[in-house]
Amino acid sequence: MSVKRKRTFVTIEQRLKALERLDKGESVQNICRELGVGKSTVNDWRRNRKSIETFCTQIETDKVLASRCTLKKPNNELVDDALWLWFLQERRRGTPMSGPILQEKAVILHNKLQEKGTFVASNG
Repeated sequence: MSVKRKRTFVTIEQRLKALERLDKGESVQNICRELGVGKSTVNDWRRNRKSIETFCTQIETDKVLASRCTLKKPNNELVDDALWLWFLQERRRGTPMSGPILQEKAVILHNKLQEKGTFVASNG
């Protein structure tokens, strides 16, 4: 019986760099060994390349790419996008922001956009 490999978390930035290395001709095995992941994982990155690159272009700072490991989308993208735009606008004005303020605005935006279903603004 083979030994189960320990779960390895690879950041979005590392995935993007691995894809660039693959483009330059580096072998999948070499990348797998260095990052501690399986061949199928690297092949999944290759297959999902478009979504990884799209995600990277939508991110505002490189700090997020260096720390984030998943590409999970929000449950309600329309409300999330509207809240993000509102947040950026308020931040430019110098308005102090807190979690409860963002949650309250998310509920207001959900109601304005007349989204279906129940909506609860979470802490994260």
